[in-house]
Amino acid sequence: MKRIIITLTLVLTLASTYSFATDVKVSSTIMQSFKARFADAENVSWSVTNGFYVADFTLDDKKQYAYFNPEGDLTVIAEPLTINQLSKKQQANLRKSYSNYTVVDVYKLTDNEDVKYFVVVEDSSKKIILKTTTSTWDVLQASNK
Repeated sequence: MKRIIITLTLVLTLASTYSFATDVKVSSTIMQSFKARFADAENVSWSVTNGFYVADFTLDDKKQYAYFNPEGDLTVIAEPLTINQLSKKQQANLRKSYSNYTVVDVYKLTDNEDVKYFVVVEDSSKKIILKTTTSTWDVLQASNK
C-alpha cells in the first residue's frame, strides 16, 4: 500500500508541476547515489517535492526525473513519453476506453520492482490518472476539474 501511495504522489506531482525545479542543497549521500547511477547525466537540477529529492536531468537525449528519499535511496525513475512510445496494445486499449478524452501526460515509472506506465487524460469536466503494467488501463484516480 505504501508503494502505491508513493507512486500516486509522484504521478500527481509530475502531472501538475511538470518542471518547476529550483536548485536546493542535496546531501553528499544523495549526490553519490545519483552519480553512481547516472554518471553521464546532463543539465541536472534539483528540487524537493513531497519529501523526495528530485533530480531533473537529460540522459541519452531523454528527459528523466530521479526521486531519492532523504537517506539517498533511489525510489523511482520517471520518464515523460509520448503516446506513440506506448505499446500498440496499450495505445489501442487507451483509444478504445478513453476516446472522448485528451491525453495530457504519459510517463514511464521504473522502480525496484517493475515498470509502470501512467497516462493522464481529461475532458472538459474530469481528469483521470490511469496506470498499467500490461496493456489494460486501470483508473488510479479520477477527479472533477
